[in-house]
Amino acid sequence: MKSTEQPVIASLTRKKINKVTVRTRNQITIPREYTEYVNVSEGEELRYEITDDGALILRPVITVPKDQAWFWTDKWQAEEKEVDEEIKAGQISSPQNAEDFINDLKKL
Repeated sequence: MKSTEQPVIASLTRKKINKVTVRTRNQITIPREYTEYVNVSEGEELRYEITDDGALILRPVITVPKDQAWFWTDKWQAEEKEVDEEIKAGQISSPQNAEDFINDLKKL
């Protein structure tokens, strides 16, 4: 978690609205500032988990389209991280425009 997020969480948890009521058909309303903070809106799915001590935890479900799933594999993400580290270390450069990209390809 980024350090800049701490004040947001602290301000949300200090609010008096810290409970919800189960309504007809087992519906609950989550306060807007919480849904905005976790970036979920109407129609999106939440995954739930019940802990051993009886807590109900809701987490947003992030759905990746099938044609993009390869990018999120552990192997690909490890390679992305490796390249990012090489760029930061100055071992390789990232093309800044299409011309640089084409010139880099010609060097291969």
